[in-house]
Amino acid sequence: MNRLAQFQAACGLTLIGDVPAPGSDKLGPARVTVTEPPSEQSVQAAKKLEEFYDLVAAAGGAVERVTGLTREIAAKHSEIMSTFDLMKSSSMRQEVEALTQQLNASAQASAEILETMKRETDKLKATPEMESHFIGVIRIEENQRRYLLYRLSKAMEAYERQQNSVESQYRAQTERQIKIKYTNPDGSAIDDETAKELAQAVLENNTTSSIFQQSKDVLAQIIETRNDIYHIERSMRTLNQLFNDLAFLVHEQGEIMDVVLRNIETTTKYVEAGRKEMKKARKYQRRSRRKLCCLVLVVAAIIALFVLAAVLGKTL
Repeated sequence: MNRLAQFQAACGLTLIGDVPAPGSDKLGPARVTVTEPPSEQSVQAAKKLEEFYDLVAAAGGAVERVTGLTREIAAKHSEIMSTFDLMKSSSMRQEVEALTQQLNASAQASAEILETMKRETDKLKATPEMESHFIGVIRIEENQRRYLLYRLSKAMEAYERQQNSVESQYRAQTERQIKIKYTNPDGSAIDDETAKELAQAVLENNTTSSIFQQSKDVLAQIIETRNDIYHIERSMRTLNQLFNDLAFLVHEQGEIMDVVLRNIETTTKYVEAGRKEMKKARKYQRRSRRKLCCLVLVVAAIIALFVLAAVLGKTL
């Protein structure tokens, strides 16, 4: 067992070269390298990023849950609208309510984590010295936070579209049920406009019309559908409150993007000015080359004349 190698590894030393055999006087060339420990700044930056990426993982997981729950809720609503079993539909409505509560909790948790991420980044900007010290960490954290905010906004917009679509489908289903199951007092079929008015009356909890007395079972189903619409509208109000909570974050991101765009515009102007200066430089360079060529030709012609004169002088 090579004890020397173990000692070198434990001390962070690497010995390059031949190790002489015991009792040998011959020494081979050797070089010792010492691994420099990381600086305190690097250690602090790594620790900050490690803690921050724990928040990134938590926020990303919450956004994924929002997306997954949105799909589950949409599937449950489709099942409710396609079933005629009151017991089964009632059970599925309870499942939708539970899923909606989970979605709202996940969205709220994600928004709170984003706020925590902002506070942690702001701590690194407490003083100009700290901001300069952690400038690389700050940029990474801000980019990650903006990306997560974008993902959460997109997920909530998808949920909002899904809820609006389901509400429209429930309203259309109510109108179809009224047209199919009910008739006017004179026995004639109910037209689209009357069906829409009766559906709105149900939504407003006004079921005193004599038409609804024709079938209590159908009215019970319509009222259940109305309750579904109520749940959706309540969920939308919760969603709207969450969007209000995110509004400041989105506005702040917009301000940051405005600064970036202004910097890009300024850089573009500088680049354009630089291109013009480069064109001028190339033009001056071409002129200088032409002048140099002319000068060389003149000098060559003068030398040729002197040489020619010398040759003619010798011959004469």
